[in-house]
Amino acid sequence: MKNIWRQKNQNLGICFKMHKHISFYEALQILQDVPINAIGKEKIVFSDALGRTLGEDIVAEENMPKFPTSSMDGYAFRYEDIDLLYSEGLILQGDNPAGDERELELNPKMAIKTFTGSRMPKNSDTLIIVESVFCKDGRIFLNPQVTSPKKGDWVRQIGENYAKGDMLLQKGTLISPYEIGLLADLNRVFIEVFRKPRVGILSGGAEIVEVGQEVKVKNCVRSVNNHLLKAMVASMGGEGILYPIMPDDKEKIVAMMSQAFLDCDILLTTGGMSMGDYDFTQEAMAQICEIIFKGVRIKPGKPISYALYHYGAQKKPLLALAGFPNSAAITFYLFGSVIFAKMFQKSYQHHFIKAFLKEDILRTDSRMEFRVCDLEVKEGRYEVSFSSKRVLQSSVVNNLCGNSGLVALEENGGALRKGDEVEVLLFKNFL
Repeated sequence: MKNIWRQKNQNLGICFKMHKHISFYEALQILQDVPINAIGKEKIVFSDALGRTLGEDIVAEENMPKFPTSSMDGYAFRYEDIDLLYSEGLILQGDNPAGDERELELNPKMAIKTFTGSRMPKNSDTLIIVESVFCKDGRIFLNPQVTSPKKGDWVRQIGENYAKGDMLLQKGTLISPYEIGLLADLNRVFIEVFRKPRVGILSGGAEIVEVGQEVKVKNCVRSVNNHLLKAMVASMGGEGILYPIMPDDKEKIVAMMSQAFLDCDILLTTGGMSMGDYDFTQEAMAQICEIIFKGVRIKPGKPISYALYHYGAQKKPLLALAGFPNSAAITFYLFGSVIFAKMFQKSYQHHFIKAFLKEDILRTDSRMEFRVCDLEVKEGRYEVSFSSKRVLQSSVVNNLCGNSGLVALEENGGALRKGDEVEVLLFKNFL
């Protein structure tokens, strides 16, 4: 079956060279270069769009504000009458409340009381706030202790917020509460968003026991990976689909993977990536997928593999992660975020920040290492330590909790000393 599948896809010209034991940066470049299918789109009400990825550009259809508008409560006047504020005063012509549809016309040597958000009266060009004047005999005068106003003070000009034709939101923007506020201001009831990628999650291992299941044998491990990854998928804008625990049976794993690919856009597997007699995940993956790379020189997560499942014209990605929960979480963050970005038709790069070590780092491994750290800000700079991140157990992810970051230690690097500058990834900031 494997040879037939490979020959068929070679004839279609869609096979890629498989890479083994590559560097972190080589793996990222391959993820960027190898084509996969973009996700489809759907139309939804803007108020339901929190956490979704915008599937269209949002362009201003008109100027905002549409006309000169008061930004404070004050008095609208003509700046050429400024000297009268110091001498005989400006005559009060009336009030201009917010929401009044009339376009008032200001007369020379007069002022109109104009409230926040009101359209500036015709012929006026400046506003002086109420705290800067005093009223006497139906006129306003400048308070002696107040600095003289400048022309245009406290007036929002036409198009000051945005002008007609301005690009306000680009396709690929992750919608936060602030984008929803802007969409409300634009009166955009419906918007186009990328649909949530369906991500199939398959965890394997005879020792895995599902949450809530009664433990009947010793040395079992709770099913952490599938629930951890499902939550990470949701935070990245996808929909995680949990499948039963994969048995240590290659043919059954092949059948489960094949069904998951029919249901989903992406497949994640955890476990079964070592060279043990009962680790069949990579064999099953090779039987139905084209493996793009296998093994990356990183710690944790060295066994990670990336493959494509060809279904007609579609290319569905598979990311095979190690079974250790910390490794699964970190490698999915490092590589899954790139895959998600491609499906949302956006570019993505990991953002490193500079930080300083509060303690020494000893290294015994030549691989590029992502070491979980405590991250805090002191005197305006980031500092990292490892005091609460010492415990690494296969059944827990406690060292990823709290205010965690990932110190990135370059491949073939040496020991580092307290005070040295390092690069840190903000692990909990996803797309």
